[in-house]
Amino acid sequence: MKLSAIFALCLIGTLHAADPAWLGTGEFQWESTPPLIGPATDAADPDVALKDPTMVFHEGKWHLFATHRRASGKVDMQYLSFADWKDAGKATRHTLDFHDQYHCAPQVFYFTPHQKWYLIYQLADERRAPKMGPFFSTTSTLGDPKSWTKPQPMIDTLPEGGDKIRWIDFWVICDATKAHLFYTSDDGHFWRRETTKASFPLGWSKPELLLKDTKDELFEASHTYKLKGREQYLTLIEAMAPGQRYYKAWLANKLEGPWKPLAATREHPFASAANVSQRWTWTTSISHGELIRSENDEMLEVDPANLRFVFQGVDDEGYKAKKYGSIPWRIGILDFQPSATEQALNRTIFPKLLFENEDVGDAVSYLGIKCRDMHTAAGEQMGGVNLVVRCDDKATAAKISLNAENISFRDALEEVARQSGLRLTIFRHRVMLAPKADKISEDPFRSRP
Repeated sequence: MKLSAIFALCLIGTLHAADPAWLGTGEFQWESTPPLIGPATDAADPDVALKDPTMVFHEGKWHLFATHRRASGKVDMQYLSFADWKDAGKATRHTLDFHDQYHCAPQVFYFTPHQKWYLIYQLADERRAPKMGPFFSTTSTLGDPKSWTKPQPMIDTLPEGGDKIRWIDFWVICDATKAHLFYTSDDGHFWRRETTKASFPLGWSKPELLLKDTKDELFEASHTYKLKGREQYLTLIEAMAPGQRYYKAWLANKLEGPWKPLAATREHPFASAANVSQRWTWTTSISHGELIRSENDEMLEVDPANLRFVFQGVDDEGYKAKKYGSIPWRIGILDFQPSATEQALNRTIFPKLLFENEDVGDAVSYLGIKCRDMHTAAGEQMGGVNLVVRCDDKATAAKISLNAENISFRDALEEVARQSGLRLTIFRHRVMLAPKADKISEDPFRSRP
């Protein structure tokens, strides 16, 4: 009993540590909610659009900041709070009157070294040079929209290229020692600057060009995150297809790059009308959005096994508005849909598993046999899941023991991976156990030794 209790604790610590399929394949499938919140129309100067969402979950509530564009052409930011997304449309709206001119595209996070909430955004002021750039405000009371400090510029110099170059949609993320500022310039360029965490929010370096493409293929609204449990980062950048917006994705092992394409073409996107299902179609554009983070601090971690993307959307007719400022954007959420393989592994529950000191291959074979026996006994047809095992000397020498009840096939494989020192990667149609140092192929059978 004592050994079983210790093992149960080990299992809890390793649940769902496998690489999700999309990390290997770059394949994403989403399901969209209906629009959850849109422009307010009951004011003297009614809204035309609600867009550019950023949010954190804090003290039992969602705190949402977004851009609202009004019929008069005025553009500024709103704050809303609510306990459940289904109630977002009923939440009281507070306009953040930071400035009498244009300010929008917020990002909110908690900066641990200062013990303060930060709001990063772009602000235009005809009375200063440069006229538009990145600004910040802070507060110690997130739920009080009147508590934010007055806007302060983060950078006082023009972007690289002078006043004819735009810089837009500013985004801050930190690693252990530095803060990084990312932005695009609406011309196919993706930029990064850095400063020390001690100097943040000032002291930024000269810009470094990270990615370059055409304007349509690399446009705006870049967001960068750390993947929880991994020394890896994900960047999302909005692109334009004819009459639509969509998102691409890149991966890097550090924020400085290099950034490698993951889902970075029109045919193979992160999120677009082509890989988003809707119960009733309300949007054909997947535009300026943010992943829901697992923590609220400056590291901006997201759980790769539980992706949710809050975005602005509009249908084809709305996107045809004569001016961009007249497009009636609304906000919804994309929920990631696991592959059939992931669902099958999670759904298969072994009532009892018991074996001792087995080789990795024998342990995996035993799990496969038990799975087939379960499905045969239940009268179900066994789905075709290919399992590939690659072992190095360490894994070959490992002996696997398992004593568990009501454990899923996925969690059993996780435990085999933990005891053997291998990495479990789940692809869309196959599963792989391989040394952590191995380069994982999108098709394991092509490079199988």
